[in-house]
Amino acid sequence: MTDLNRIRQHISLIALAEKAGAKFDAHYLRSTCPMPRHAGDRSSPSFVVYDNGQKWKCHSSCPSDANGGDVISFYMAWKDLDFKTAVQELSEWTGSQDSQPVPVSAPKQYVQPAQWKKRAAEFIAYAEKNLNDSVMEYIIKERGLSPETARAFHVGYNPKNIFDDPVLWGMEGKKIWLPRGIVIPGLWKDEPHYIKIRRPLENDTLGKYIPKWNAKDGAPDIKFGGPRGGKSVLFRVELIDHRPVLILTEGEWDTMILWENCMDLCDAGTIGGAQSKFDLLDLALLTRYQKIFVVHDDDKAGDKGRAYIASLKEISPRIESISPPAHDLTDFWKAGGDVRAWAAGYVAEALQGTTHPRWMKVLANAKRKL
Repeated sequence: MTDLNRIRQHISLIALAEKAGAKFDAHYLRSTCPMPRHAGDRSSPSFVVYDNGQKWKCHSSCPSDANGGDVISFYMAWKDLDFKTAVQELSEWTGSQDSQPVPVSAPKQYVQPAQWKKRAAEFIAYAEKNLNDSVMEYIIKERGLSPETARAFHVGYNPKNIFDDPVLWGMEGKKIWLPRGIVIPGLWKDEPHYIKIRRPLENDTLGKYIPKWNAKDGAPDIKFGGPRGGKSVLFRVELIDHRPVLILTEGEWDTMILWENCMDLCDAGTIGGAQSKFDLLDLALLTRYQKIFVVHDDDKAGDKGRAYIASLKEISPRIESISPPAHDLTDFWKAGGDVRAWAAGYVAEALQGTTHPRWMKVLANAKRKL
């Protein structure tokens, strides 16, 4: 006997509808109807998927015998098949028969951005209120940051594991995982676009300042957690007044230590990870800088990032990849390195010969450090 629940659980209705021709809105599960027997207005988004992606309905002029239900009824309506034939073909897709399964792509995550940002802002405010002395001690001693920098970047602390209702985040599906740990929001124009949470791992230094990792925390190898549904942005590039030189780091901690030591010399930001790439908006923003230096971590992932930055020199010679003074800037600081002197060398090189009054002042500040 064919297991109908296996079909419903293993074949995405959303992905199947997209194979049929549905083009869902970026934030809602609505589309013009992909059904071949649809007789209504093809321009209106009458086709909807609801109930956490399990049910569908056409609110226009689809025939009543081919309108609404689950993934099985959708396949019947799409292919104009009877129930028995539809189940037989779909069961092959799940691999429940002897034939090879045909892969169906996983369902997309649909997010209502305004609701996501609202809930994210509430969580960030909650985390800021929980930023206690022990966490601040970690930020100062292990990350080289002042309390003022932590506040400027809205760093916080989540003291317990939270599995939040996805509806509150404008999403569907499984609960939103907000692990306990240090909360680092990715803000753009004071609005949250993503959130990273640095979790305590087994035998790492964070466990000296907050309760150590335990079995209830789960996922012992995942350093960063946070809510799904966010969007990568150039982390805090807009935080301070525009400088002529921008230094982009691989991660948020390094951006904060650079800003801590060099806010009068350069703008600081992060590309969000070794594999991150600029979109058109990012590249447009970067045009305001006379020089952009990008420093990746000293590892294999960083090598790939450096190769990507090197490829951008054909677009703009102002973008240059530079080597880190250690594994990363935070490790450099821990080893007694002078982050300000390191950055000042690149700023002075980039601004040598400038005649712009504001930039001459920045150049003078950089030279004083050398």
